[in-house]
Amino acid sequence: MSTLFSEIVGQPLAVSLLTKALEQGASHAYLFTGPPGVGKSEAAVAFAAGLACPDRGCGACSTCRRVLEGLHPDVEIIAPEGTITRVEQIREVVSHAAYRPYEVEARAKVYIFLEADTFNAEAANAFLKTLEEPPAHVHFILVTDHPERLLLTIASRCQPVAFSPVPTPALAADLMSRFGLPDGEAAMVARVAGGNLEYARELVTSASARRERDLLLDLARDLPRAGLMDVQVALDDIMTNLEKRAVERVAGLDEELERALDWAGDARTKAWLKKRHETRVKRQQRRLHAQGLQTATQIFAGWYRDLGLVSVGADEAVLNQDRLDQLRALVLPGGMPAYTRALAAVQKAQERLRYNVDARCTIGDMFRSIKEALIQWPIS
Repeated sequence: MSTLFSEIVGQPLAVSLLTKALEQGASHAYLFTGPPGVGKSEAAVAFAAGLACPDRGCGACSTCRRVLEGLHPDVEIIAPEGTITRVEQIREVVSHAAYRPYEVEARAKVYIFLEADTFNAEAANAFLKTLEEPPAHVHFILVTDHPERLLLTIASRCQPVAFSPVPTPALAADLMSRFGLPDGEAAMVARVAGGNLEYARELVTSASARRERDLLLDLARDLPRAGLMDVQVALDDIMTNLEKRAVERVAGLDEELERALDWAGDARTKAWLKKRHETRVKRQQRRLHAQGLQTATQIFAGWYRDLGLVSVGADEAVLNQDRLDQLRALVLPGGMPAYTRALAAVQKAQERLRYNVDARCTIGDMFRSIKEALIQWPIS
């Protein structure tokens, strides 16, 4: 088989299913589910390349290479506008899907829906009509971290493909082969990432990602004793750092555009690429800000989870092994109920951030709830 899925790490069942689909015949619709950062979107693009490829996914032809580079007109990625995928976006897809592939060599038109759980009611109903009777040359790939939020009538018409957290050994092996990390350092980063391949790679390559982790862990450590002003200063630092990191990572899209323009052969293609670039930058800025908030809350959750584990003597299961001495020094004897309440405060914040709420207020409320959970222990 081709090298289409060579970049997908630690997902043998998903890759096997998709490989067989390319070899034996693919369904008209697929639903990729699993936690963030495990390769769902990358696998969706690779699978789309195989669906469009004249040789069913050779990985080497012009069609495969252009799909993987995001340059093929018959593979389109649809993402939410803000927090919602709107009916206008779906209607545009439905209109375009009726036509044959733009390029004669392409076997199919493929539409990849990122964050498919964000369809509003109108969009979901409009999409369902096409999903029930799709054109023969069209494939849909829905990608989501939250399949439970999809309409059951949509989910039931898609072939499910489940992705799981990347196992720590596979993640560590990827870091060693990709970046040349020593065994021990790779294992530590893999454990900290908690199965999130994207975050693990970022911790290795981005000094700002490492600084942000240290800042957040220090705040989680000091929060029970922090004064109001200390919390406000830390909150300012966190929100500023999130914005800076989003800007840094979006800058990479400009480099991608320059490479794509070099590839493009005519003025029409270049104009399309520039227009698409503007949309991608806006979408990526929203995504990265939301992703940064998610990472921040996950780091807090990991800290209080680790404290709970240390409180019951399960040190070997701790994620933040590089902070194990601090955890042991700070743990509250019999404090599992307090850490459980702190985790509940983080989970509440994560749920609120799924909607169009003020992120600063949400994180501030989370801090206050965590402080209350910890400073009131033991309960009288």
